[in-house]
Amino acid sequence: MKKSILFTLLIFHLLIACAQTKKISRLGIVNPTAGNLSNTINLINKGYLQADSIAIVGIFHQSQASSIASSEEFIRKSSYKNIAIEKIQGRVSLDSLFVENGCTKEFEEIFDKVDAIILFGGADIPPSVYGEETFLTTELISGGKNWELSFLFHLIGGSQNINFEPFLEKNPDFPILGICLGMQEMNVASGGSLYQDIPFQVHGKTTFESLLTLGAEHIHKNYWNRMDNENEYSFIHFHPIKIPEESFLKFNGVSATPTVASVHHQSPKKLGKGFAIAATSIDGKVVEALQHTQFKNVYGIQFHTDFSVLYDEGRTFNVSPSEIVELSEDTKMFHKLFWEDFSRRLVENR
Repeated sequence: MKKSILFTLLIFHLLIACAQTKKISRLGIVNPTAGNLSNTINLINKGYLQADSIAIVGIFHQSQASSIASSEEFIRKSSYKNIAIEKIQGRVSLDSLFVENGCTKEFEEIFDKVDAIILFGGADIPPSVYGEETFLTTELISGGKNWELSFLFHLIGGSQNINFEPFLEKNPDFPILGICLGMQEMNVASGGSLYQDIPFQVHGKTTFESLLTLGAEHIHKNYWNRMDNENEYSFIHFHPIKIPEESFLKFNGVSATPTVASVHHQSPKKLGKGFAIAATSIDGKVVEALQHTQFKNVYGIQFHTDFSVLYDEGRTFNVSPSEIVELSEDTKMFHKLFWEDFSRRLVENR
């Protein structure tokens, strides 16, 4: 009986010790909409995002009132309870993005509260920020999201203000992942520019029908819902990318041209300060991934690895009147290894 009690006490103390040594990784999510939170939680629950324990820190600006309300409602109903929302209060205007401003102190406080940051997709950055007039096909992000550009500039710096010392100077291994719009924001925040419309500026096409003649590998967004109002198609387009040997995306056991999920019509043109190309479209004309040359854990992808539908078993995608796509084993492995790599970066910076 005594041995049984002693054994029970030993197990109890071991469990306490394990709990005490369990480390929490604090993952910052910029613009934590209900959709972005749902995708992140799905990645955690399915074991793609891995750490002892992950606390999600959502980062909004107070001006994003409707998004904040929707996210707070999502959090109340979610079974994933380790989520908090940080609201930036200061003011930042388009002409104060790349200098110290009313948000600088709050930016630094948030940087100190998290171990990594992810920026997800969205609409288009105002071209005036990178010195261009606005194309008719450009659909602007809401003004409430302009602060994200300033936040990134504070984190990594840029050619607009070379005397500014970015926050990552004191923590060069801090991971920042930009997905789709997130990568475009990285490029613009550091002084780069964008192709405002890939079909027109890169391929010289002005209609959806003429774009289709190029072949699927040259298309980056599914336009069938814009050409056919009688049938429903996936909003995702699937195409291969080309990964060079030295890229952070070069994983063992995966081809050099994996297929990715794509939903964009813009891409980097002039590269921002400190960035190098880490993947392109098959023809080399469209930048598909960037990595910072000084801060190696700062990188972006133009395609989506975050969509929950990509991880549904047996999911198929109706992409055109004649094609239904099911993800190949190569594509599935690429996504798995991508998130394993990010998880490693997150845990190592904890």
